Amino acid sequence: MSLLKQSIFLSLLLLSSSFAQHPADLIIPKPQSIQNLQGEFSLNTQTAYCSDSLLANNALNYLQSHLKQSSRYTLQKGSCGGDNTIRFEYAQGKFPKQEAYRLHIESRSVTITAGDEAGFFYGIISMMQLMDAAIWQTTSLPNAPRSWLLPACLIEDYPRFEWRGMMLDSARNFFEVSYIKKFIDRMAQYKLNRFHWHLSDDEGWRIEITHYPLLTQIGAKRGDGTKLPYSAFPTMKGARRGVESGYYTQQEIREIVAYAKARSIEILPEIDLPAHSKAAVTAYPDLLLDPLDTSEFRSVQQISDNTINPALQSSYIFIDQVISELARLFPFGYIHIGGDEIPKGAWQKSPAVAKLIQKEGLKSLNDVKGYFFERVDEILAKHHRTMIAWEEASQAEAKLRKETRFMAWKSPKSGEKLVQKSRQVIMTPVQYLYFDQQYITDKKEPGHTWSSPVSTQKVYSFGSVANSPYLKGVQASLWSERLFSEKIADYMVWPRALALSEIAWSDKKRLDWEDFKIRAYTYGIERLKVQKINFRKSNRSD
Repeated sequence: MSLLKQSIFLSLLLLSSSFAQHPADLIIPKPQSIQNLQGEFSLNTQTAYCSDSLLANNALNYLQSHLKQSSRYTLQKGSCGGDNTIRFEYAQGKFPKQEAYRLHIESRSVTITAGDEAGFFYGIISMMQLMDAAIWQTTSLPNAPRSWLLPACLIEDYPRFEWRGMMLDSARNFFEVSYIKKFIDRMAQYKLNRFHWHLSDDEGWRIEITHYPLLTQIGAKRGDGTKLPYSAFPTMKGARRGVESGYYTQQEIREIVAYAKARSIEILPEIDLPAHSKAAVTAYPDLLLDPLDTSEFRSVQQISDNTINPALQSSYIFIDQVISELARLFPFGYIHIGGDEIPKGAWQKSPAVAKLIQKEGLKSLNDVKGYFFERVDEILAKHHRTMIAWEEASQAEAKLRKETRFMAWKSPKSGEKLVQKSRQVIMTPVQYLYFDQQYITDKKEPGHTWSSPVSTQKVYSFGSVANSPYLKGVQASLWSERLFSEKIADYMVWPRALALSEIAWSDKKRLDWEDFKIRAYTYGIERLKVQKINFRKSNRSD
């Protein structure tokens, strides 16, 4: 056992006499079943691999890339009957859930058994978490281990929830492709499997749509000399100057999608509609706004005129074309269409909306919202995609497909009410899972203060949420109004994402804050350090 793992192991014993005295208990998220065995497996330059399924390729390639980076060697293909071998065995129909795996480490071999790509990948992730933290380093070091000791154990594991997500807002502040890849890779290290990518908002349109080039030529720029101002409330501290810009080309999108797929992560793109659309309506006012509309309104964030008009046929032609291009870029079966925070007063003085109400026999502006969501759902169905929306879309009483999913962000109770109505729900309540909120109330802390603080322990406490067939999973949301650098973004995510991964994956009965705290603030933190992640230093209570 390396000096690093020895010191960590001794620390664990000092921290808690009740903590299981075996290195296999360091894994995050906690597996459903761990049987500790005697002995160790030494992964070294002579170790071989064998596989009976192409489904194991992503897992193998991931391990090989880390070995090459850290130790400057890779495994050679060998015989499945030989010693000192890592075996990948396909077993269709053997596991109770998708993404499940069985990891058996013995002194002479390691066997990973799974029934799908994700299962093999997560088996490798758990195996790598049992190795010295140096396996995760991002630069090759001269003193990196050449031999990696793995404690003998038998792990049988599968996820609690199918949806284990993280949302990153690239609209309010833009993040380069390199950081998006880092963000995705770090998610994968903890078995998070859904990357929700917020690509448009009032402050910016961040994805190339070839049919509408002004979306990026105009809508991706804000500040001096542009048509979009900086937000003044509640996001920015003081005046901003200069031009902030950035968007992802379609080629970059394809590259990122492939990168995520190799790590068993699906990407959910979000284009926020009909509100939070200042960038879009600024780029194409003739298509998206009623020229005779004299309504005066501001969003919660004090943005004026940020809402697409639902009575114009040109609005739906625009949405159809955007969805068409999104569907070609993102193979995932879902697209997020926003649906939140439609400002009070929007459309009240729109002649086009008044005609729509009369023509369709609608009774209120809420019915107009329902009409809009139904039209968008028809467009999604045309392109073989299913709608995901923020919970406000459920209040419009629209006739949507039963597969539609709603993200409950206002409170756990709002999500529970949707579950009781047999709606499919993803929980991301601000009080527990909004990573843009401060860890603790402190003027020196970055982050928002409009809700309550979200400590790592508070994130973990949300694991008590009741199971239901309609509760599809949990997700943390990282809004970027105050993320002025990658360093700040990392700080807001880590170590909270460690807690997120465990409540999303591990069985509710296996959740234990004291046990998690030991794993997170010892070896979990070591993994972050070797990757040079700017995590928040903690006293283990926040």
